[in-house]
Amino acid sequence: MQRFDRGPDWKVKMSERGIRALDHKFRIGQSVEFFPSRGVDHRSKGQYTIVLLRPLDGDAPQYRIRNKVDGHERIVREHELGLR
Repeated sequence: MQRFDRGPDWKVKMSERGIRALDHKFRIGQSVEFFPSRGVDHRSKGQYTIVLLRPLDGDAPQYRIRNKVDGHERIVREHELGLR
């Protein structure tokens, strides 16, 4: 399992990539429930942890999430996530 080393200047790096934490509803390390959109395997539904904030896709914030059971990571849009 790969770990992301943010280092002391991680906020600067996020802004350089055009990511603003204020655009995102969820925070790194937060537990969420993933509700896959149509066309995504419904078995992927479940409990995940936010591991990375990603840039907006149009007007939708994106996240990298990690499954709490099998460790699988995926990139999802904010509307596919909810609180547990």
